[in-house]
Amino acid sequence: MKLLGVERFVYWGDVCILVSDNMIKVEGYNLYYDASHLLSPKPKTYLDIVERLTNLDCKLFYNIVSSPECRYEKNYSEGRINDRYKNMSAENRFKNIFLESKLYANPKSYFVNKLNCLPKESEQIKSVSFTLCDYKNLHKHFDARGSEFGICFYHDFLQDKGIRPVEYINETNQERLQTLLFNSPYLLEVYNDRYDMRWEDEWRLSKDLTFQEEEIAFVIVPPEKHDYYLGWFMQLDGFEDIQILSSRAYTSFTDYLIEFPQQGDNSWNQIEIFRDSINPYGGGGFKVSPEDFETMGNASKLKFENTLRNELECFIKNAIQMKYESAYTAKYLRFCSSLRKSDQIDKLISNYDFIKQNYSEPDDSNRDLVRALYEGLFQHHPNY
Repeated sequence: MKLLGVERFVYWGDVCILVSDNMIKVEGYNLYYDASHLLSPKPKTYLDIVERLTNLDCKLFYNIVSSPECRYEKNYSEGRINDRYKNMSAENRFKNIFLESKLYANPKSYFVNKLNCLPKESEQIKSVSFTLCDYKNLHKHFDARGSEFGICFYHDFLQDKGIRPVEYINETNQERLQTLLFNSPYLLEVYNDRYDMRWEDEWRLSKDLTFQEEEIAFVIVPPEKHDYYLGWFMQLDGFEDIQILSSRAYTSFTDYLIEFPQQGDNSWNQIEIFRDSINPYGGGGFKVSPEDFETMGNASKLKFENTLRNELECFIKNAIQMKYESAYTAKYLRFCSSLRKSDQIDKLISNYDFIKQNYSEPDDSNRDLVRALYEGLFQHHPNY
């Protein structure tokens, strides 16, 4: 059994908690969400928040929408992609996915160029691709696909649909290869010196994928499109409440921090910094506007990032976790609250009250991280 992830013990006061560093734990083909932070006492200090997030691995399942101009389609699209879809821009493809509630499978695998027919005529090698990727490396997929439009699906939905990791003939024995050819030829790939795609950490689902809103954690759009798609999805039947994340969360951590308070789904016109932490009602500080930092030069940003790199990455990881976790935890809480009580049920849901109590912890952490990081921006801005 393959187990991905590192487990460790941390102490919250006198309480010792076993936690995993991975949001998604992978055991063979079984996928689990790590809820250890929801079973731990809430962080009491800013340092506790940073401690919780520093070692968090934010690997999630993403489907990045391709542009017809990207290298994959320029080199390998012949005979594979539907003509109507092939001529759509990445943004129109993104919209079409939600208008039809479907991701279309394309022919792919080691056998694409070895068929005595057009690849799109072979159902055995059609699949939808995903990357199991962290926040630091998703920008590489944007570059490869020529697009910053993407969808993050919930792991349990993909598992139920049969998602599996790609396997490479370079690393697999003959018996296993024959088994895959008999059962799942769409999973077989090969790498070579000219092109080694193992960095993609690719997983695949056979055939087209239909979905509903509750199966999507969030979507990714370019920053200049963020507010437009807030309105677009609100008008789209069945997807009115979908969560949206700017692609800057993956491409420029500092720029995402600066733009975050002013996004259409937030209401931070000003941020109070250097507030009196002893006074429970705040005070002692002053307010700044995010607009004050939009003209911050690259040199100042670099100094800021070098000084507060870890805390900045904690903010990014917390932002991603908030998007992923909120609806997923709400679904768990709704299900538990609907169960008829019995001794066995009480044992099964003994964590319910703890999780419900800690449900808002990432939101609380987010406020503290934003305030602290804006203090850092203020200190590194040349005009202050």
